[in-house]
Amino acid sequence: MSLFAGFALISMAGLATAGPLGKPDAPSLTVPIWSLTGECYPIDFNGIDIEWYAGRGVYQPTVTGMKPYTNMEVSLSHEAYSGSPAYWRTLVVGCVKNGLVVPLAAPYYITMNLDRFVGTRGVEIVGASRKVRRDVPRS
Repeated sequence: MSLFAGFALISMAGLATAGPLGKPDAPSLTVPIWSLTGECYPIDFNGIDIEWYAGRGVYQPTVTGMKPYTNMEVSLSHEAYSGSPAYWRTLVVGCVKNGLVVPLAAPYYITMNLDRFVGTRGVEIVGASRKVRRDVPRS
């Protein structure tokens, strides 16, 4: 087989798998939130634990799970409310900076104070595919 025939065969195979603009079709993902730091979107979590720290007088949730990329930064993002809802919603968000990903899953462990982010009954932690409500007694 000649070099030209081999090149033609490879290019035809590439066009057969390509979409309308010549790019390969990719499965649709959750629409990312774009920011200056890169791509951010909700990710799943495995567990949540809320503890009371008497010395500081504050509740502190600990959220654990597996992030899909080693270099993904995970954070908790609170929704803004004009009043105090029954359950204050907090979203588990993963961000990849610069669009570079290392496709190795890694565990994450994140914690933060709930000093101003507790509803009248508690908190709601929201991930990509599930949400968990936890009652938090007022001190």
